[in-house]
Amino acid sequence: MKTHVEHQLLPLPFGQVYSNLKQRITDHGFLLLHEIDTQAIVAKHGITIPPLRQLLFFEPKYIAQIMAGDPLAINDIPLKLVLQEVDDHTTQLSFKNPVGSLQDYGLDPTMAVELLERVQGIVAF
Repeated sequence: MKTHVEHQLLPLPFGQVYSNLKQRITDHGFLLLHEIDTQAIVAKHGITIPPLRQLLFFEPKYIAQIMAGDPLAINDIPLKLVLQEVDDHTTQLSFKNPVGSLQDYGLDPTMAVELLERVQGIVAF
């Protein structure tokens, strides 16, 4: 398991978690930039997997800070939530911890801590 990836098993159906997270992302002031339906993509190649979605999001106000600190940090944004159906009543939710993923760029660490706190607010079930 990657050190900077946080995950949790939720005793909730995939569809419910998916809908809640999409709403929570915008409710917490982030822009939902893109959704990747991994299940649908691989199905086009004859591969069957359980529902798997990736939600990419970010807050534009942090871009100036990142660009001033180290533009290479753009490689670790946007933030992403990964939702995976385990069974009909269980969903795995994971995300890369921004404190760990941004620490090597010399950015203001308070920004990464703030991002983490905001993401934790989104994923708190």
